[in-house]
Amino acid sequence: MFSDEVFVFTPQGDVINLPAKSTPIDFAYNIHSAIGNRMTGAKVNGRIVPFTQILQNGDIVEVITSKAAKGPSRDWLKIVRSSEARNKIRQWFKKEQREENILLGKEMFESELKRQQLSAASVFSEEMLPKILKKLTYTSLDDMFAAIGYGGASAQKAVNKIRDEVRAAEKAKKKDETQSQPIVPKPKTKAHPVNGVVVEGVDNCLVKFARCCTPVPGDAIIGFITRGFGVSVHRKDCVNYLQSSAQPEEQGRWIGVEWANSESDTYSTNLFITAKERGGLVMDIAGVVSSAKIKMTSFSARDVGEGLSTASITLEVKGSNELASVMNRLSAISGVTEVRRSDR
Repeated sequence: MFSDEVFVFTPQGDVINLPAKSTPIDFAYNIHSAIGNRMTGAKVNGRIVPFTQILQNGDIVEVITSKAAKGPSRDWLKIVRSSEARNKIRQWFKKEQREENILLGKEMFESELKRQQLSAASVFSEEMLPKILKKLTYTSLDDMFAAIGYGGASAQKAVNKIRDEVRAAEKAKKKDETQSQPIVPKPKTKAHPVNGVVVEGVDNCLVKFARCCTPVPGDAIIGFITRGFGVSVHRKDCVNYLQSSAQPEEQGRWIGVEWANSESDTYSTNLFITAKERGGLVMDIAGVVSSAKIKMTSFSARDVGEGLSTASITLEVKGSNELASVMNRLSAISGVTEVRRSDR
């Protein structure tokens, strides 16, 4: 017997060789990927055990499966000892949950950019993006986000690789801006407000609020003339506005807009919350929003591993002051590490 290996048996008496300190999850994936993916429980020597049970030489291991199983958990990646099991779990997430992986990876990547004080607008700009994808060896942003989301790549390592290049580009851009300041259009004539917004020189124009940045009264805003859908209102710190306004062919489609004086309207906006994983977190968030007498139209939350949870909520607020107040109250919840607005 070797100290770095453990030998266990199937209920039929077959010997399975695993790395030392392996768990029933390692055993299941050693048998077959489908067994591991449908695993709901395990028995060792006839007794039901937790997934974290360390297998010993001579143990008889039985895997309990179900066709209704939702698949492996991301926490399993921290439990398994064999590279075979770890790779099969990652392959499941890569194949079965690509859309979710893309969203999760995007959040993790942008959070890491913010932590290292790098501009997302610089990274995703038309000039910089191809260079960055080439350096990180990805063909598209979705591929990179998906890899980060399912655990095949690290957001921190990806940002570290491109950090110097992005900062050099930001420095060059600031130098160019000091030499030639862009002209931002200002409203010249007053028009009737639509949805609480006045568009420069245009009356009764169709107005909608951009989902990428969900502006509310009090935010500095700018309008974008869409093709057939009126004017889309963005925050002036929106990544999409910053990217588009730097492109000569798009500058003529941005138009001045301003908020009308209306205290009765409410506006939809999104918040992203990061917190330490714990019980009762969802109830605490909902309680803060309810006590502030603010309508919440959507709420989703998930555990993202490493002891962290994230939540995304959509609120109906009257303006930036009311939004800032509820963000401060959410930040005061035990375990909450970040409360921020959507910026893409």
